[in-house]
Amino acid sequence: MSNVISELRNTTDTSKLYKLRMFLASDYFCALVVLYSVVVICFNWIIPGAFLLAVLVGFVFILSDDIVSVFLPIMLIASFGIQANDSLWDYMALAPFAAFPIFAILFHHIFYRERDKSKVKRPGALLLPMILVSITNFLGGIGTIPVESYFSPTSLIYMFALGFMIVIVYFLSYNHLGAGKNYTTRIDKRIAKIACWLMLFLILATLEGYVERWAKFMEDPGILYFQWRNNASTLFMMAMPFAFYMSARKFWYILLPFASYGAMIMLGSRGGLILGGFELLILIIVDLILDKRHRKYIAAILAVIFLAFLFSFPQLEQLMEYTLNRMTAADQYSIRLGLWRRSVEDFHRNPIFGMGLGYMGNRDIHPSKAASLCWYQSALPQVWGSFGLVGLLTYGYQMIVRWKFLMSKHSMFAYTVTASFLALELMSLVNPGIFAMFYLLIISMEFFILEKYHFPEIHMKLEVELGAGTQFTFSEDEFAEEDGEEA
Repeated sequence: MSNVISELRNTTDTSKLYKLRMFLASDYFCALVVLYSVVVICFNWIIPGAFLLAVLVGFVFILSDDIVSVFLPIMLIASFGIQANDSLWDYMALAPFAAFPIFAILFHHIFYRERDKSKVKRPGALLLPMILVSITNFLGGIGTIPVESYFSPTSLIYMFALGFMIVIVYFLSYNHLGAGKNYTTRIDKRIAKIACWLMLFLILATLEGYVERWAKFMEDPGILYFQWRNNASTLFMMAMPFAFYMSARKFWYILLPFASYGAMIMLGSRGGLILGGFELLILIIVDLILDKRHRKYIAAILAVIFLAFLFSFPQLEQLMEYTLNRMTAADQYSIRLGLWRRSVEDFHRNPIFGMGLGYMGNRDIHPSKAASLCWYQSALPQVWGSFGLVGLLTYGYQMIVRWKFLMSKHSMFAYTVTASFLALELMSLVNPGIFAMFYLLIISMEFFILEKYHFPEIHMKLEVELGAGTQFTFSEDEFAEEDGEEA
């Protein structure tokens, strides 16, 4: 037993587990878990597939000191898990088996903790606003919300998960991230690749949905219904900037954002169509400005897309009829507008603490599903409706601190994380977005990585000359193609 413990604690290249740990940190492992996830959705093994992948995650937590190796499997569990609609009790039947992954997480963070006190770093500026927001989550609704609603399991879980859980993750993961750890000297590329693998899976999942219902699609060509369209579109939008980040080094990555936007269109998400399209346009413009070496190739891709759109416009118009009708029909907006109006009424009912996350009094407008909150379907109404003035102060303070933090970082990876964060905030205008625990966890980990690692800084200088236009000048080292590495 002592030999096993000794071998686990040996995190150098002399360990017998070193090759396994390197494999778990590689693109090959990512490819295998994506392939597994595609098989899961093809055979509709959503719940047992999620369980088996969670078991794998548990073993990775135990066998490897690298916390980043579990990022993609966890994202994939959530990404195909969203396809199992109204499956709460099916998941609950497997709840006892969750003991192993939970044990593995605790084991990892205790067993592989940094033992050299001189290397242990204290959390930084992001901590205080997270604590204040966590307290706000529990103060929401005080004095107004019914007791049974406040103390319902759903309410307590969300109050904890959207606040103190992130604080705990911050403390647990903080010293598991850092220069020289996680089997890479360039964690920025590793995180970007994980985002790209996630995009690839979601594209394949969308394609699988059409293959599975191909007869229905051919009978009446049009956008098919996907219950998980908004969740997938949110993940696409958060991941898209990382594909552009990688395309500066390996240009073929540029295909992923275009394919992702095509998938968002085929999913029928209005938020994905409009906000995802806006994001893609901005990212293309920025990429054309910064990545001089690939401008002609990007221009060629845009020309091909434009010509394809021009020649297939009648077919596209028919294909998009479902989404366009949902965008123009007044009744399609009645629920959201009703919830937004109700958020103002709820604020007036309790202007200090709001009505709380667990308040279910708005189910007459939107009958939310079991184990789900009755969201206001937009982040800002959620803040003032659920938390009142206290929420506006604490969440506003957190936004200011986050923005100052992002603006203090001058690397391409920092700008990429900023774009990912803005994409989530954009989608949060029409969906729960930042108040969904999974998206909050993803963006929080992006912040933590940005805080712990030092990335090469670039210095952009904006030169404006009258009559000569505008020029950006900066070091192009960040955009140099790197050969001899995995794709």
